Order: sequence, then C-alpha cells, then structure tokens
Amino acid sequence: MSNVKNLKSFTANCDAETNDLLSGVLEEMGKTLADTGLCVVLGGSYGRGDGGVRLDRENGLLYNDLDLFVFACKKTSAYDHLLKELSRKYEHLLHVDVDFSRVLSVKDIKNNASRLMMQELKRGYFHVCGEDLLEKYLPEKPAEDLPFSEACRLLVNRGMGLLFAGEKISANSSDTDFILRNIYKAILGAGDAMLISGGKYRWKLAERLEMIEKSDMPPEWKDLYREAVEFKHSPHRQKKQNMISFWNSVRDFYRAAALHCSGDRKDFHHGIFVRCHKDGELSVANYIKYCIKSRSLPLMAWKHYTMPAPAILVIPVCAALNKMPQKIDEQLYQHWLIFN
Repeated sequence: MSNVKNLKSFTANCDAETNDLLSGVLEEMGKTLADTGLCVVLGGSYGRGDGGVRLDRENGLLYNDLDLFVFACKKTSAYDHLLKELSRKYEHLLHVDVDFSRVLSVKDIKNNASRLMMQELKRGYFHVCGEDLLEKYLPEKPAEDLPFSEACRLLVNRGMGLLFAGEKISANSSDTDFILRNIYKAILGAGDAMLISGGKYRWKLAERLEMIEKSDMPPEWKDLYREAVEFKHSPHRQKKQNMISFWNSVRDFYRAAALHCSGDRKDFHHGIFVRCHKDGELSVANYIKYCIKSRSLPLMAWKHYTMPAPAILVIPVCAALNKMPQKIDEQLYQHWLIFN
C-alpha cells in the first residue's frame, strides 16, 4: 500500500480483510485512470485511516462511502462518463456509495484552501493516480484558523442529514443503516462545529474527543459524542428502544450546539451575522453569488445575504429541526442542493 501520507490502514481497527479489499480496488482504479492525466485521491474516513468496518458483514465489509476527489491542472468534463461508470462498477462490488467529485482545477484548490474539507484532505488521503496536485498546491493551515463559515457548513450538512433521518423515522422506514449513520454524523458534526467556532478543532477524531471530554459541556452531551465516536469506529444496526426519543435528544443537542456557535442565545440570526462580521466573512460578493445561484434578488434585509451561504442556510435548517419532519421543505432542500 503506497501513499504519500504513509497510510498504514484504511480503517480505525486495522482490519486486514478490508485493507486488502480497498488496496486491490484502488490499484485497479488507478490503472484504469492512469492515462487520463487526472489526479485522484481517496479522502473521507478511509483516506484518513479511520474508516468503519461492518460488524455483521452481511452486506459487505465497508460501512462508510468512498469519497474520491478528482483534480486536474485545468477544469475538464472529458472524463465524466468514465468516472460515472467506475462509480457504478465499484458500488456494485463494495455495496457502498462510491462518489467522485467534479474535476477541480489548481485554481479551485487554492481558492478553497481554507475549507475544512481541503485541510482534512491535506492531513490524510490515499493517492490513487496522477501527479499529486494536493501535495504541490494545497498549503497547510492550522486548525484554529478554520473560518466560522466552516462551522456553519458542518451544521448545515449534518442538520440536513438529521432531517433526512427524521423523515425516515416518521415513515417507519426499515433503512436502519441510513438512519443511524445520519444521526451519529449529526452528533459528531455538532460537537465539531463547536470546536471550530471556539478555535479548538483538532484534525484527529481521538483528539477532538479529548477536547470534548475536557470541555465544560454538560455530561449528556459528552456521552452523545463519545457514543458517536464508538459508532464511527464500530458501526452497527442496533436501534434504540425509542428512536423518536433518541432523535429528539440529538436534535436538542444539535440546536444547543448551533446556539453556542452563534454566541447569542437570545437572537440566533443576529449572532450568526455578528460572528461573520467579526471574522471578516461579510461581502457584497457573497450577496451576488447568492443572487446568481438562487436566481433571486432579495432586497429586503439584503445585508443578511452578504454572509457566506452556509451561514445563511444554517438558520432555516435549525428552524426546520423544531420538530421531526414528515417531509422536508422543498425550498430548503433545493437551496441545500444549490449551495452545498
């Protein structure tokens, strides 16, 4: 297993069978893409070496999706069809989603260097093929310098996941994997967002857990985060006796975490705006981007839209979590798709 980041295992428990499986798949994938000139890396849990392995193994070994990031010196769509074919092929083999990003240029790497996603890639990825453009063009930034909007982005994405899980619980869905995965991701995301907003984020999950344990958070919050870490390392399908009650407790933790991040427990919206202003993240460019992407021209309270999109979206996501959804609001869903 060769890797510029010296990855010794794809999984947190160093499962030999899973490591052999992924090594073989990624080697085969690399040979298929070798002549494209693309730089492809495996990120996410397996790329960082803390991926999960199913305990029951009835539906394959892997639990987490494979997150593959694709880079090129210049943007291109020439290989979209090939990447989609590979995605379908390996999803059938591995029984998990195999997601290739859109092709990102060197300019994209530089412009997004401050994002949590890119900085986590910098600390842990498996190089599949091509010239290593991340090594060459992505600068390393300290965790304490992550922008506040990244805490909001985490809250938005994990909050949407919690809404999707609630929707399935409301429908008495049997998709236990989806429900548990998104609930536990919401717990980790809420805790991590608080660490980012306080300048205390750490790149390794074990170190984040340690920061949570040392914090002044209520014991029940620490218990939830600790349980989510255990689930990430050893995923299972053991439902709680009362899943609605469990969802509600996680929802309450999530909303409390969002309020904590905003710094204003009386006026959440105002707190988000003030924090963005304090961190220098307000701009007319944000407003223009919002108008273009949403195909709208909000004039009332237009300054609200000078915030980065994740900061704008975290407000309606938190509002939607007032109760377990029967169906997710279509406008919220579409805005999440546009700005995610």
